[in-house]
Amino acid sequence: MSTKTSIQLPRWEFSAPLTQAVLATLKDWQAADKMSRLWRGDPSLWTGEDEDKWIGWLSIVDDQLAHLRDLNDLAADAAKAGFTHALLLGMGGSSLCPEVLKITYGKQPGHPELHVLDSTDPAQIKSIESQVNLAKTLCIVASKSGSTLEPNIFKQYFFDRMQQTVGKDKAGEHFLAITDPGSKMQQAAERDHFRKVCFGLPSIGGRYSALSNFGMVPAAIMGFDVAKFLQRTNEMVQACKPKVPVDQNPGAVLGAILGTLGNLGRNKVTIITSPGIHDLGAWLEQLIAESTGKIGKGLIPVDREALGAPEVYGSDRVFVHLQLADEPDTAQKQKLDALRAAGHPVVKI
Repeated sequence: MSTKTSIQLPRWEFSAPLTQAVLATLKDWQAADKMSRLWRGDPSLWTGEDEDKWIGWLSIVDDQLAHLRDLNDLAADAAKAGFTHALLLGMGGSSLCPEVLKITYGKQPGHPELHVLDSTDPAQIKSIESQVNLAKTLCIVASKSGSTLEPNIFKQYFFDRMQQTVGKDKAGEHFLAITDPGSKMQQAAERDHFRKVCFGLPSIGGRYSALSNFGMVPAAIMGFDVAKFLQRTNEMVQACKPKVPVDQNPGAVLGAILGTLGNLGRNKVTIITSPGIHDLGAWLEQLIAESTGKIGKGLIPVDREALGAPEVYGSDRVFVHLQLADEPDTAQKQKLDALRAAGHPVVKI
């Protein structure tokens, strides 16, 4: 699939020392064939241990596109069954992507409204429960390992409430599980006669699971156009493959910028978004912090911080601006231009 008309490189213009450092990183990645090694899962790019067992996210889009019918069937089944609400019960990586999609796109006509519970605070649980009609709710229990405490607690509580609401014989019809094959959650789902069990891939870690069933099953059930989403995602996948020169690879360029600047002390990645995608930072926050926060170092994401004057920031910042093409923000642009003029690195995506 061609990427020339839709995929753009991150736009950046730094001071000469920072620019030279980033260019040196890109040159090293090209010379050492590191993109090919990444796609092959070469563990030496990381710690040399078991990283090759966790790269299923690189090829998940092809797999999902080949199984679009399964996602469409799930959406059709939920709508036909008359569910007006879908309640996702998960924590962290299994719930952040669906939550961003729900907040960004809202309720889709003719499909259940998605609600996301990822807090064990009793008040939060009761608040979410008060927003749904359990008799018309499909509960989606998302747990990769099937042994994570919080989703199991959610499942036990809402399964008991569902039994009280629709009866013991019908409670299972209101539940769907997303879990890895052979997990304890699969066993519980089969024992309790869940409506469906959807499987994740063991080679995909929780925080990288957005494009797997952990993200796409709730998205499909809420009526999101997963076919269009995956096709657009595939454009980026193709643009990031080893055949593309590193300095023309948007993923490699952004990674080189953040990694190089982080090593130079600019490890506070300040995320600035257009209002229409304001919740995206909450998801990126986990991806960045949990992925890079290893062995005593990492990048620290800063989300939803009101932009200040250039002089209030030190030399530990890099600003990443995620702007919707049809949603320019003049005030936001002026502040970012001032930061750039003062020498702070700003990346526009």
